[in-house]
Amino acid sequence: MKPIFFPDHPSFWYETLRTLGHIAYGGADFGEVAVTAERITPGDYDSWHDRWLATAERVAGQARTSLAGGHRVSARDGFLRASNYYRCAEFFLHGDGADPRIRDAYDSSVHCFRQAAALFTPAVEPVEIPYDGTTLPGYVYRSDDSGAPRPTVVMFNGFDGTAEEMHFFGAAAAVERGCTVLTFDGPGQPGTRHRQGLMFRPDWENVVTPVLDYAETLPGVDPERIAVLGASMGGCLAPRAAAFDRRIAAVIALDGVYDLGDISTASIPLPRQEAERRLRAPHDLGIDAALEAAMASDPSTKWALEHGMFAMGVDTPRAFAAAYLDYHLRDGIAERIACPVLVCSGEEDGFFKGQPEKLYDHLTCEKTFMAFKEREGAEAHCQSGAQRLAFARIYDWLDRVVVERPAAVGRIGRALAMTGSVVEAIGGDVWSAPTPCPEWDARTTLNHVVGGMRIFAAELTGTDPGGEHHDDWLGTDPVHAYKAAAEADRAAWQQAAPTDADLAKAMVRLGFGPVPGPMAALIHLTEVLVHGVDLATAAGRTDLVDQRLCEDLLTHMRRTGMDAFRGPGMFGPENPAPEGAAAHVRLLAFLGRQV
Repeated sequence: MKPIFFPDHPSFWYETLRTLGHIAYGGADFGEVAVTAERITPGDYDSWHDRWLATAERVAGQARTSLAGGHRVSARDGFLRASNYYRCAEFFLHGDGADPRIRDAYDSSVHCFRQAAALFTPAVEPVEIPYDGTTLPGYVYRSDDSGAPRPTVVMFNGFDGTAEEMHFFGAAAAVERGCTVLTFDGPGQPGTRHRQGLMFRPDWENVVTPVLDYAETLPGVDPERIAVLGASMGGCLAPRAAAFDRRIAAVIALDGVYDLGDISTASIPLPRQEAERRLRAPHDLGIDAALEAAMASDPSTKWALEHGMFAMGVDTPRAFAAAYLDYHLRDGIAERIACPVLVCSGEEDGFFKGQPEKLYDHLTCEKTFMAFKEREGAEAHCQSGAQRLAFARIYDWLDRVVVERPAAVGRIGRALAMTGSVVEAIGGDVWSAPTPCPEWDARTTLNHVVGGMRIFAAELTGTDPGGEHHDDWLGTDPVHAYKAAAEADRAAWQQAAPTDADLAKAMVRLGFGPVPGPMAALIHLTEVLVHGVDLATAAGRTDLVDQRLCEDLLTHMRRTGMDAFRGPGMFGPENPAPEGAAAHVRLLAFLGRQV
């Protein structure tokens, strides 16, 4: 869309559009934004601060008056808008991290948000999440006070946004749909950067894992249905966390980011490897001069590099650009993700254009690409200006893959993705290696799995599988054969059993007769998961195993009793497992494998 304000200053226009977009969930009023923008001197960071600060203080004062008069709704709405306006005020000041205006406006933003939070029903609860000897600030949202387990969305902002802003970037929309929500600021994000001096870190799984540990202790959280949403740079951090923490049931990358090193090196006219070497070098006057020139000529670049130095805790633009190189999903990280992933993309994203496509192409799990278009007014970064439209589509997707989908079908999807990551990691010399499955090498095991997947998919969809279980399903390309079979298998389960009611009605004909849908799903999960563990063991890649899924299956098997299945061609007598062994080792031992 054409800029309504600041046509010659893209960064000022985007930040204004970002604030206009928050109108959808109570974060602004159009008139307040318009009169503020009209009074700002384009490109002048001090003017931007002063005008937004004045608006924030006026609106906050009105909210305090409303609260004193007992007008709770008016006070809540006013504090919510004031919080967002204070956030705007300090946004462009980070070129001087010691500027006291930054902390003053930030603290006022948080204070106003917490006043608003207390006036919601149920109240939005501020929390402190234990993390690495300190805490992360966050908020818990509940749709009611029942404490009943509900689908949960854990969410965080990106390069420059706050946990408070996530109210408008997904939290309020999720609560409207009956979800529990936990928002937080991680290292390098405003709450921890301002108050504890924590800086960004690329291994975001070590941030999300303690947050999930905390989430699982909260009333109203269903630990089997926790999705993670990352906004902006969070579109790289959230998938990164899911690659290593298999508790995550789904990921929303708003928008998707694959490799921030692409951004760091885009303006350096050198091959990528050489550009990286020079960015990381102790000294490089040529690159330093080029970055300084870029900052002088482009206000957006100036802001990005200044804020980057502030958030990463480094002293030079080149040091920030070098730090950015470590934020990526390369080297097989994207391929490790087992849960469904939604990759969002703005048609005219001014920051990460092309990155969503790269992420989507590298995913091997269940994945959906959701493009937002200019004709919809939703083409901007993170769909700013189109929040109602965007979150309708995003949470409809989440309903399908987490809320409505049977847990058994979700577990099959995780097992397919896990085994897929193992198959990707198997080298040519491993196909003849022995596995814990007696008398089967890796190729025979995979052929059995692929044949089973093809037959299950055919039974679920009423089609011809194209062969018998003992046929050669792998041909000359076992990896491709697995991928194609997994895609067909996943789609068949989703088609045949989109809800628990559909799964309960389904009947699947197996070699020994028709089997009810829930039992068929358990049998198929066992096949894919256990043989996936067999393959991981043979390849020496048990780091790729979904330990939580193994633990869940083992618990279910112990409750069910397995004596009827302990026969030739199925499972043998239980073997002892080493004390303190990982879940996959105990699962194999329970099924009679030698471990």
